[in-house]
Amino acid sequence: MNFRNTIKCLTIIASILSTQGCSTIPTSAETNAQIATMQDYQLYNATNQSVTSLNKLRNDLADSDVIFIGEYHSHSASHRLQTQLLNALFQQNNKLVLSMEQFTRDKQDVLDQYLRNEIGEQTLIKDGDAWDNYPSDYRQLVEFAKEHSLPVIGANTPISIVRCVARKGPEFINALDSEKQNWVAADITSSSPEYQNKFTKAMSHHGGSNKKETKITLSNSFYAQLARDNTMADSIYKAHLTSPDSQIVHFNGAFHSNYHLGTVDALKRIAPELKIAVISPQFSNEKDDWNKGDYIYKIKSLPTRYIKKENRDKAIKEMMSAKNKKSCVL
Repeated sequence: MNFRNTIKCLTIIASILSTQGCSTIPTSAETNAQIATMQDYQLYNATNQSVTSLNKLRNDLADSDVIFIGEYHSHSASHRLQTQLLNALFQQNNKLVLSMEQFTRDKQDVLDQYLRNEIGEQTLIKDGDAWDNYPSDYRQLVEFAKEHSLPVIGANTPISIVRCVARKGPEFINALDSEKQNWVAADITSSSPEYQNKFTKAMSHHGGSNKKETKITLSNSFYAQLARDNTMADSIYKAHLTSPDSQIVHFNGAFHSNYHLGTVDALKRIAPELKIAVISPQFSNEKDDWNKGDYIYKIKSLPTRYIKKENRDKAIKEMMSAKNKKSCVL
């Protein structure tokens, strides 16, 4: 498993099958019928817990400055929703800026060259350090932006900085030269207690339950997470300053934006005046959690990754071994 995908979950996207004008919550049987495949989704307005449509969602988002579309990285329904909603938003307002967790600040020039048609896709993938699932899941977003001359922001910090912060602490960024300091937010320690608790709970499910683990190591893991969140928030804010009349659509793993925490919380600290909307995924077989986002899209759950504990433990051990072999080098 790639290090960058360690905390990443899954999602898919899909077509909306809701009845226009319907404001009632469907029964489980109705929901299951509407989410028939791994590419289907059902949209809900979390405020009134009612089914909504793609067009109604687009209209509701008209006044938002920043829209977060949370995803499960390996779920096709998430990526289908992102593509369909991006197109719908563009029909309403062609002043859009795409902001992506999946590209990093140090690769912005490569991304811009591709958008200007100066390099080909394979060069973008190789030199831009695109994610392994770029062709299947993110190509459609970048191609839409390229076709319509929309800016795309590589919002994330490089994985090398994340790795070094996890091992050496947040003070590591102070030793970077001025160019590399621009690749990460100046503040990677500010967060909320709610997000720290959420992160700690999530890490406990990743096999990191070593009782002898020191407090500083756990803190550094959290700071490494904040290097992502706070950098993405800073990137979104800078994009807003550059294009104040544009609507920014940010794509990230749901963990970074669920419950208005993570990157959302960081952006609110920087620019509390911005109107922010959060769209979050939820598996259809889970208990409803209307606090995850302003809008929820339900999707089929992914197959169980491991049935046997020994297989799961072996995979975690191999992942951690591969991770530890990677050095902290920029």
